[in-house]
Amino acid sequence: MSHRFHGACASVLLAAALLAQEPGATTFDANAKLVLVPFHVQRGKYFAADLQPADVILREDGHPLPFTTFEGPNTPHPLPLELILLFDTTRKVPVKESGVLRNALSAMPLDPKADYKFLDNRDESITREILQMNEMDIRLAVYHFAGRQLERLCAAGRDAREIVRAFHSLLDPIPEGKGELTLLPGDNIAKPMFGPPPKSGWLGESIVGTLKDAAASPVPARRLLIVFTQGSSGTTATPGYSSIVDPALAMSIPFDTVVMDMDEQEQHLSGRPLGPGGMPALSTADAPLSSGNSGKPGDIAGTWYKGFLPWSTRAGELTGGQTFVPHQLDRETLARILSVERDAGLSQHVVGFSPDAAAKPKKHTLSVALTSKSTGKLVGGEKDGVMY
Repeated sequence: MSHRFHGACASVLLAAALLAQEPGATTFDANAKLVLVPFHVQRGKYFAADLQPADVILREDGHPLPFTTFEGPNTPHPLPLELILLFDTTRKVPVKESGVLRNALSAMPLDPKADYKFLDNRDESITREILQMNEMDIRLAVYHFAGRQLERLCAAGRDAREIVRAFHSLLDPIPEGKGELTLLPGDNIAKPMFGPPPKSGWLGESIVGTLKDAAASPVPARRLLIVFTQGSSGTTATPGYSSIVDPALAMSIPFDTVVMDMDEQEQHLSGRPLGPGGMPALSTADAPLSSGNSGKPGDIAGTWYKGFLPWSTRAGELTGGQTFVPHQLDRETLARILSVERDAGLSQHVVGFSPDAAAKPKKHTLSVALTSKSTGKLVGGEKDGVMY
């Protein structure tokens, strides 16, 4: 999911373009980045915080690989944790609820004014609570996209007043000509079989644009992107989602998806408890239902579903991310999601290394193992398709 790292700060800076520069490009320099593999170690109901480098083995394509970076919850002077929030604010286009058009309703973008209920009473105090945790350096950044335009409303920071101001600007139109996105390699404009193309946001392009803008910051940090969307897109992605997943892996920034409007998309939603540390346990299979928390620290009332989730959830999982499916995104629900993300990030361990130059970069599988079973149960610690 999210990640923590330490050391080799200069190597964290990526050769990624700023938003104003070719936002559709997906070429990255392996020498300019630090490859990171995050993981948790579970002991009973809690995540362990006391691992040492000797407790961990890193493998590349099945073979042991030395790592130069190790960080855990108790590592001195940890780097900042940045939660980067990307909101889909593409407005709905009214359509008749009849015939083929009725079936098209589920593909329409969400209604931001109705669905982002947290905007009704978002204040500095609840934002400040997210930023303050055991004297850790926690920062929030806010972006939004509408149609094929992307805008950064607030760079990653700790000023609660500035962050709330960014929230209150979420539904403002993006100025004409600002943040224009270009198609990702292999993507096409979505063209429905019947009727005009829906007014959908360029979701994949916005995700990559936000990743690049965040990674271009001169401030070393461990970063997690959280995407709030219905999951529909005005463009079609290539099979395997490589145009989105590859950049996220290259920049070591996983992304999570908060799926809105699932009720409108005629999915079956019910409350379900989350796993250890607040990790949502989503499944397409039948499972016991519950209306409340599991009683474990950091848990929130999540959702259980039957049916199809948007492609963005699978793409996020391939980067190491997770999925939330809230019934509504009010003030308290947003605060709990951000608290879960923050706490899970702060409880992680991470190993990393700077790859050597390769004449012909190729994809690698990275995995973490524990040297002793008595250390605990490994959660996460795998990355597939990392290019260097």
